[in-house]
Amino acid sequence: MMEQNLKEISQTYGQALWIVAGIFFFIGLVRLFFVLKTKSERNWLWKAKADWLVICIKCLFILGLIAFLADIPVWFVTVAQFRPVAPVGAHLVFVIVMFYIAIQELILSFTASNSLIKGFVKKMMFFLISVFCSASFLLAAFIVPGTYLYPSVNECVILELPVKGNWMAMHAGEEKWVNYHSNYPPQMYAMDIVKLNEEGHFFVNNGADSSDFLSFGDSVFAPCNGIIYQTVNGFKTQQIYKGEDTINPAGNQIEIELAAKQYLFLAHLLKGSLQVKTGDTVVAGQFLALSGNSGNTTFPHLHMHLQNKAILNDTNALGLPYRFKQMNRKRFVFWGSEENAFLIRNDKFSN
Repeated sequence: MMEQNLKEISQTYGQALWIVAGIFFFIGLVRLFFVLKTKSERNWLWKAKADWLVICIKCLFILGLIAFLADIPVWFVTVAQFRPVAPVGAHLVFVIVMFYIAIQELILSFTASNSLIKGFVKKMMFFLISVFCSASFLLAAFIVPGTYLYPSVNECVILELPVKGNWMAMHAGEEKWVNYHSNYPPQMYAMDIVKLNEEGHFFVNNGADSSDFLSFGDSVFAPCNGIIYQTVNGFKTQQIYKGEDTINPAGNQIEIELAAKQYLFLAHLLKGSLQVKTGDTVVAGQFLALSGNSGNTTFPHLHMHLQNKAILNDTNALGLPYRFKQMNRKRFVFWGSEENAFLIRNDKFSN
């Protein structure tokens, strides 16, 4: 990787998004220009003298475009791992251009040109394009329903938020495409969260040192009542993008026993900051430690998960779903007050 820090990575993503958005916007304008130029040769599909093959191909293409419209907010707003790093302006323009292209093509799909109706070669080319695009967009759309699914309130443990201020979920949710932890059963429903500043950024300066991150050194509070089952407090702060401690992946951690077969882990804490010890009784909202960058980490963040066995690396353990009693959450455009809410990737939230 040529980029040396998160600021450079952000700039690279920004440049890439601007370039791709510009290319697609230009293609869209060129497409519109030629459509308007040949307007007299096009007719609405129900007025055109199109045979059954053209109508079927058009219907297939329309179905694919509808799927694409559903894909855009899911893939580029919710699923995209690059979103927290990409500049907001470049990302917003990119998404708008994608919507513009999709809507323009959807409208044009309800029309047919004389050359398409009469030309066999053009008909076959459009058929191949329609099959490829529709298959791709429909396949991508299969993730749409599952992305926002989560176990019901009755199936979840209800917790308090472990942090204060404005934060973002980098990885969270039930499905693998929004939460890589779901590949590992003990950490099913785990989440990684980072603190944001007023501009919505999770790091300042170059993002090259732990101190550049808003999460680093921020307070962590007990999300529940319980008994401290175990603490680890001696691991050093890792360097950015070099924290590959696979032997002690959680780094400094606090484990809370909520009830029988309910163990909550708070990981990657700052060395020497833990204010509790094994056997202590804690109550929800109690200050526990500071968020850090210890263990197997990329950059400072807070990891949290709930499982049914006490040992962190027990491969027979199963992750348990949880929700938060109250939060303000921004999933797409607007903030809203939510009760018994869950998080998925790229959700912003505060208490």
